[in-house]
Amino acid sequence: MILVLIYNVVSFKVKERTTLERTNSKVEKIKEYPRSYRIDSEIMDVLKETLERVNKVAPKKIGEARLIKALILLSKDIDNKILLKAIKEVW
Repeated sequence: MILVLIYNVVSFKVKERTTLERTNSKVEKIKEYPRSYRIDSEIMDVLKETLERVNKVAPKKIGEARLIKALILLSKDIDNKILLKAIKEVW
């Protein structure tokens, strides 16, 4: 049985999300912090195009943050050579 409690804590203008998971009497504390990255207009255009394409077939609207998270998860399965090639293109 998994019990998940999520609550927001605001201190020093930093929003922190803490998740507690209980599995077999073990409690795990996971903290998520907001991140920000600089994205130029060309990359933002590609992100918006991808978002529009996905939203056309998605059962409900998907936001930019969720799409970015999904792309990050997919990157685990991408070959390192392909990732390095893409990194060189955006450098």
